[in-house]
Amino acid sequence: MGNTDTDTSLYDDVAARYKERRLQLLAEADSYHASGLPLRFLRQQAHFTTPASNYDMALKAVEKGSSATARILDKFHLSLAELSDTLEVPVSALEAELETEPHAPMVMVDSEDAQALREDVILRGRRNAIRIFREAKWGRTLRFYRPSGLQLDFCLDDLVTVLIEAGRDLPPEDYPVDGVVWPKAEQPEEISFVCEVLEGVEDRLGLEKGRIKLEFLVESGWAVAQLPLLAKAALPRLAGIIFGIADYSADIGLPTIHNDHPVCDWARAAIVNMAGTVGVPAIDNMTVDYPVADSRLSDGENHLFIKKRIKHVFDDARHGEHLGMDGKWVGHPLQLFAVRLAYRLALPEEEIRAETEKILSYAQAVEDEQGATIIEGVMSDRATDRHARNKLRKAIALGLLDPQKGAELGLISPQELKEIL
Repeated sequence: MGNTDTDTSLYDDVAARYKERRLQLLAEADSYHASGLPLRFLRQQAHFTTPASNYDMALKAVEKGSSATARILDKFHLSLAELSDTLEVPVSALEAELETEPHAPMVMVDSEDAQALREDVILRGRRNAIRIFREAKWGRTLRFYRPSGLQLDFCLDDLVTVLIEAGRDLPPEDYPVDGVVWPKAEQPEEISFVCEVLEGVEDRLGLEKGRIKLEFLVESGWAVAQLPLLAKAALPRLAGIIFGIADYSADIGLPTIHNDHPVCDWARAAIVNMAGTVGVPAIDNMTVDYPVADSRLSDGENHLFIKKRIKHVFDDARHGEHLGMDGKWVGHPLQLFAVRLAYRLALPEEEIRAETEKILSYAQAVEDEQGATIIEGVMSDRATDRHARNKLRKAIALGLLDPQKGAELGLISPQELKEIL
């Protein structure tokens, strides 16, 4: 056997040679994550999109959210008991959703597909967007703007005008836009360009670099193929990745726009994988069948029609959630109600309690110098503990778990606790 001191010296010499490289690799790995994304950006279970060209509609989307739900249901004589049977959920769950805060977790003021490509409409949309961001009572709602895309000549004017004018003469801490949704993203160079523009706006207004977050829409076959490069180009500003099913279906030539078409589910899987990898929410497409009355139908027929449309969006939301989506686009108060309900049911109280017990049991196992343990017949280790912690962080963001409890469990930092209370 060799001398122990000599062996240690040889070890130290070799290890020292690679320690710096290890730290470089760790830093590089960290750069592939949206580190530091505020907890409130996990509150994206429903994006309420509203056209910038219609000020009154946009204002209602921001300030009213799903508050009209009870009135609309009553108008069509649709009781909670009947809706409970249709959706196969307890009446108590419907009542809880009706009684919760009606405001959308996020509202996107839309200057792209939701408004006509006409100069007067475009200019009116910009003015309205600026007013909405500056004057509306947003509360806890995330404030996002979608400009026209790269293919349209006025995209840069949309982006720069609205973002700068929304913050004119306001102190940085009162800047009223949380982020931008960039449509029809395809090339990483395009995303880098948008990030450069956002940085220029931040410089102009004295905002902290990275203050304006970025989400992008996946609306083409090429975008799915380029997802890793698109996401990397958006970091660390990235706050979400969104699926646009209509443009995607058109781009790749699908025969119909069908929510659970296998190819669309494949695209969703790619988005869920990429969003989860970098640590941002994956947001599902809008259900294009709105729950609005058809003037050609009788009152009784509209009763059934509205009920069917509510079930449609609810089922679509559940489908996306089962695939790993964190939220869904909506365009109507009843859609907002149904989608929020679907995501509330995805994290019931009993599951939150069970996940909390898993964390406590694993912590005790570590205290007992065990690397893994068995919880109710199921193996639990560092990987399952990580999974539980991710779920419960989301529960805190959604208001389903007491933040103080989350801090005690080490799920959120003291700074995050301060921000959320």
